[in-house]
Amino acid sequence: MLRNVGIPSMIVALTACERAPTASARDAGATTEVKMPERIGSCDRGSLTGTCSEYAGTYLAQNEILLTSSCAKLGGTFVYAECPNTSVVGGCVLSTGEIRKFYGTGASAYAAEQAQRECETSFRGSWTPR
Repeated sequence: MLRNVGIPSMIVALTACERAPTASARDAGATTEVKMPERIGSCDRGSLTGTCSEYAGTYLAQNEILLTSSCAKLGGTFVYAECPNTSVVGGCVLSTGEIRKFYGTGASAYAAEQAQRECETSFRGSWTPR
């Protein structure tokens, strides 16, 4: 003889599958939110110009085709990763959100003072020394 237990069993099973909040979230009465990592792209022109530019967020999303295609034309290599962090003398944050890193080694090496001057004067950016 068949019993009609299918629907109640399904409700119990679905309820049991819900993920319980963490203790701290449960104590605070908050729900946990999963945040996706931000995509980053970079155009490395270190060997040619001594710089590498990082792009993220809305600027990358809105200009992705232009950024990926123009990088090679400017003598660089575009990758979906941060710029290399070796031999960096400092970084310049531009109004677009681009972070331009300046390198102290290679044929086009920058001294920190020169990079800062270029950042603040040519790009009207905010300089952060290494």
